Amino acid sequence: MSHIKITTDKKLVDFCESIRTCPWIAFDTEFVSEGRYRPELCLIQVATDKHLAIIDPIEIGDVTPFWETIAAPGHETIVHAGRGEMEFCFDAIGRQPDRLFDIQIAAGMIGMDYPAGFRNIAAKILNVTLPKAETRTDWRKRPLSKRQVRYALDDVRYLGDIVESIKKKLKRLGRTKWLWEEMQSWQSDLAESLLAEQWFRVSGN
Repeated sequence: MSHIKITTDKKLVDFCESIRTCPWIAFDTEFVSEGRYRPELCLIQVATDKHLAIIDPIEIGDVTPFWETIAAPGHETIVHAGRGEMEFCFDAIGRQPDRLFDIQIAAGMIGMDYPAGFRNIAAKILNVTLPKAETRTDWRKRPLSKRQVRYALDDVRYLGDIVESIKKKLKRLGRTKWLWEEMQSWQSDLAESLLAEQWFRVSGN
């Protein structure tokens, strides 16, 4: 599947409208946190059953329409080890996705090591070998190289297939309800933590 690059407000709004009715939306982020109190969001990678895209927050600036789309009901939101992604969403609009599926948590419930890295999960579930992480990449620099874009998209292009496989195993093990209960508890705990952090920042403590 070819991907689209979203670098303007209009393209972002149009893209969000196009994915609004998708049954699931998978996404990941690239950010820089060194020397910063709050991480700087540099890239958002998105996949659905029909789309593959990168959103450039550095070019666009305000990507609130994406967070509003993610938090809207009517679809499943897929992430891997998604605390950072949920922090960006919560900081932007004060809400989290309605139905969140974190494959790292779900993988642990089907017997995989926890916490398992994404590339390890992809290898074991889909037999897909992905390149090593771009650990030295400065995601703030533009233009992005083809290698950077491919690496970023690899983080989302397989998420739908991984979830489908995990769901089958969860059902077979009778643990589907466990996962949704765990996800609700995890999100509630995260929201409390983020609200506490916001209060701490505002109060000046």
